[in-house]
Amino acid sequence: MDVKKRASELNDYAVELRRELHAHPELEHDLPFTEGVIVRELEKLKLDELRPGLGRGHGVCATLVGGRPGRTLALRADMDALPVKEETGLPFAATNGCMHACGHDAHVAMLLTAARLLAESRSELAGSVRFIFQPAEETVAGAVSMIESGALDKVDAIIGLHTGSIWEGLEPGQVGWRVGPMMASTTTIKVELQGRGGHGATPQFTVDPIVMAAEVVSQLQTLVSREISPFEPAVVTFGRIAGGRAHNIIADTCELFGTMRCFNTRTDAFLKERITATVEGVAASMRGRGTVTFSGHLPPVLNDEAIALKMRDVVRETLGEGAEREVALPSSGAEDFAEYLQKVPGAFFYHCSTFGDERDYPHHNARFDVNESVLWTGAAAMAAFALKWQG
Repeated sequence: MDVKKRASELNDYAVELRRELHAHPELEHDLPFTEGVIVRELEKLKLDELRPGLGRGHGVCATLVGGRPGRTLALRADMDALPVKEETGLPFAATNGCMHACGHDAHVAMLLTAARLLAESRSELAGSVRFIFQPAEETVAGAVSMIESGALDKVDAIIGLHTGSIWEGLEPGQVGWRVGPMMASTTTIKVELQGRGGHGATPQFTVDPIVMAAEVVSQLQTLVSREISPFEPAVVTFGRIAGGRAHNIIADTCELFGTMRCFNTRTDAFLKERITATVEGVAASMRGRGTVTFSGHLPPVLNDEAIALKMRDVVRETLGEGAEREVALPSSGAEDFAEYLQKVPGAFFYHCSTFGDERDYPHHNARFDVNESVLWTGAAAMAAFALKWQG
C-alpha cells in the first residue's frame, strides 16, 4: 500500500468522523455516543477482536491480526471532552455545554482512519495491532482504567499522539518527536491552614489563616528558583485559594489548591518534602497549623529512544523530507499516556494541526479548533509505524 496516497484519500472520512464527534462531546467515563461511533466504524473493518464497554463503561479495544508473524503494537487515542461552552461558531459546534477543546475528537478520527488503513493492508502487517480508545484523559483516570480492563495484555509496545498547538516550531501536518522526557509528571496539591477566627476589628485575638496562606504562597515562589537546579525543569503553581465568608470576619481555615510538575522521581520527592516543610513551618511560626495532601499523581511521559527514532525514520520515509521535526523542549503539560509507558516501552508524538492565523487558539479555550486538512498525516504516521516498526 502507498500509505501516503491512501491516507490523503481518506482525509474526508477523518473530517466527517471528527465533525460528528465534535458535535456530541461527552465527559470523563460517560461516553455512550462516542463509543457508539467507534464501534460502528470498527465493525465495518471485520477485525479479529472488538471489546466495547471497557474502562468503567465506554472505553473500546480492538485487535487486528496481521498476515505475517510478529509482535503486538498498541495505538491509543483519548476520546473525552471538556466542560467548556463552545464559542467557535462552527456549523458543527457542540450545543450541550461541553466541548472538544483539546483535539480528542480528532484523535479518535485519526485512529479510526489508521485502523481502516491497516485493515486494508492486513496481508502486509507483521504481528498484531491493538487499537485503544480511552476515556477520561482529562481527569487522569482513563489510562489506568483501560489497563485494568486488559488493554495492554500481550502488548509489546505502544504509541500515541496529540494534535493541536502544544509545541511551538512545527508546521501544520508535521509530526514532532523527542527522545526521553516529552511531558511532565503532575501532582495535585491541597494545603489546609488552621487558625482561629474572630472579628476583623480585633485581629490580636485571632490566628489569621488567610495571612498564613499569603505567606505560604510567597515563600513557595522561591522553591523552584532557589532550591531546584536551573537545569532541572519544575513548576509549582497555586490556582485557587478558598477562605473566609465576609469582609470583616477572620476565618478559622483557609485552603490552597495547586499543581506541581517535573520530569524525574528525585525532583518529585524533593518538591513534596519542601512544600510540606514550608507549609508546616510557616503555619507554626504564625501560631497556626498547616497540612499538605498530594493526590492525582501522573508520572512523566518518557519516550523510548528506539521507538521515537523509529517514528522519525518512518515518517520521513512515508511522508517525505520535512514531515517530521525534533521537539526541542519537553512540555510541562501532563498526559496519562505516561501510565502505559510504565508498563510497556513506547513513545508519544505531537501532530501539528494549527492554521497559522487568527483561528489558532490554545487548548482548552472555548474557540479552540484544529486544521482538518492535515488529519490524514497523523493517521498515516500511525499506520505506517505499525507496518514498519519491526522491520
